[in-house]
Amino acid sequence: MKHYGLIGEHLGHSLSVPIHEIVFRELGIRADYKLIEIPKEGFSETFAGILPHYDGLNVTIPYKKDVMPHMHQLDPLATQVGAVNTIAVSDTVTGYNTDVKGFAVMLETAGIPVEGKPCYILGTGGASLAIHVALRQLGAASVTFVSRTPRNGMLSYDELTDVFSGVLVNCTPAGMFPHSDTCPLTEKQLEIMLPRASGVADLIYNPSETLLTRAAHEAGIPRCTGLTMLVAQALEAERIWQGYDMPNHLLPLILSELPSFL
Repeated sequence: MKHYGLIGEHLGHSLSVPIHEIVFRELGIRADYKLIEIPKEGFSETFAGILPHYDGLNVTIPYKKDVMPHMHQLDPLATQVGAVNTIAVSDTVTGYNTDVKGFAVMLETAGIPVEGKPCYILGTGGASLAIHVALRQLGAASVTFVSRTPRNGMLSYDELTDVFSGVLVNCTPAGMFPHSDTCPLTEKQLEIMLPRASGVADLIYNPSETLLTRAAHEAGIPRCTGLTMLVAQALEAERIWQGYDMPNHLLPLILSELPSFL
């Protein structure tokens, strides 16, 4: 039997267990998947002790950078992103990043065009690194970070309001359950910006519709939240672990079953 799991600090609302259990069920894989909460204090020692007992691991906040020194080798994409969210354990320990593929699949599924468009990323946390790489790979005309504390070519939210057109991606937690009544942009900013938007993507997956994406929908703009990305990046992790492509039916099947776990 194979053993897999998710490493993070707080994992109470994770959907990773049902996602991977559906994969195991559908493909007849004898495996289990566990949530592994590790406190920040003493992380390196704890992680090193856990690693030999698993065939593969996923990594979430705040440890996507912290695991990198423990890898024997890094996939080039993980090096480019500067973060690891998937680990394959065999004779060697290899770090990957599947968030790039997951985000690209989400945009394609939602029908949000990127090629030749200016793109703006709200937030500069760990997730934004993979989104930046994905947008570049998809042919964005430009990719600009937006921050409350801008630096090194970033925009402030006020500056964004003045110059925005193209694709907007929210990588902040604003709007995430249980604070679903919040939004990274004010009503006034939405009123000014949305008529110039060609697509809005929000990495939040709970709730399934955020204030940001609801406003985009009401304005007739293609939009999506992050559940498709969550599932797609997990399927890419399974491809790495199992050594073969995942069947196409798994993405819609898992998406149809997940609402019962939210």
